[in-house]
Amino acid sequence: MPYMKKSVYMLIITPLIALIFIGSSFSSAGIPTLSPPPSTLPGFTYYIQGSQGVHYTITDVQWKELFTDVFDNSTYVSYNWSTNVTQYLIVFDLSYTGLNPYGMQFVLALSQIGFDSVANMSKAFNMTKNDQSQISGYTNIQALDAGAYPGFSWSVPIKKASNNDLYYGVLIAIAASVVVLYYVFNRKK
Repeated sequence: MPYMKKSVYMLIITPLIALIFIGSSFSSAGIPTLSPPPSTLPGFTYYIQGSQGVHYTITDVQWKELFTDVFDNSTYVSYNWSTNVTQYLIVFDLSYTGLNPYGMQFVLALSQIGFDSVANMSKAFNMTKNDQSQISGYTNIQALDAGAYPGFSWSVPIKKASNNDLYYGVLIAIAASVVVLYYVFNRKK
């Protein structure tokens, strides 16, 4: 009877331990907790380069047009950012009150072009897309296409786990759970 109890425990505990090991092997350490944006995005004033005091303010409506017409447009960016609730972090900092380095690059390019129309924002996007992002080895467009925020060095491109990664993860998890269970059930009482 005690042998049967051990078998039942092993059948229950082995999958649980395997799931814990698999989950920990795919964790995202070092990435801060991302909060959703506020209901209204802050305005940002910029000055036109070479003109005496001419300035424009990018409003909440214009920010949302930029995201709808440029970042969510597959003509410009292949990754589907529209399904990501934190997509505004492409240009904003983590608190959504200021701009991150990519957002600053974008607004600087816009200040060389002129007012904040969708056409000019598209031009500013094209001016900055091949600049180096904060992510090592990626340009801004490469980061955006890979599902990473180009203004944050901690952001990592979204990598779909290949079947081999999952296969090896499961094998390692099962082997680790067998070792743990061996020592749990074979210890001397």
